[in-house]
Amino acid sequence: MKKSVSEKMGKAKLDIEDKLQPKGKDVVRHLSVPAQSKSLEWILEEMKTMDTEMGGSTQPWNQGKISGAVYRTLIP
Repeated sequence: MKKSVSEKMGKAKLDIEDKLQPKGKDVVRHLSVPAQSKSLEWILEEMKTMDTEMGGSTQPWNQGKISGAVYRTLIP
């Protein structure tokens, strides 16, 4: 039973990732904060590209609807 539940949970996780994360050779993923700051124009263009990669948003970022996270590292 434990193995069956584990397999189903793994499949559910992959299904969710497939729905939320675009894939393909032209998809650029930003996995870290850039070393140098980016211009507002660059950021807006990246947001448009990401929206297109996801097939268009049901809650457009350009109407103030966005989800995200901010990570902070503490440097001693």
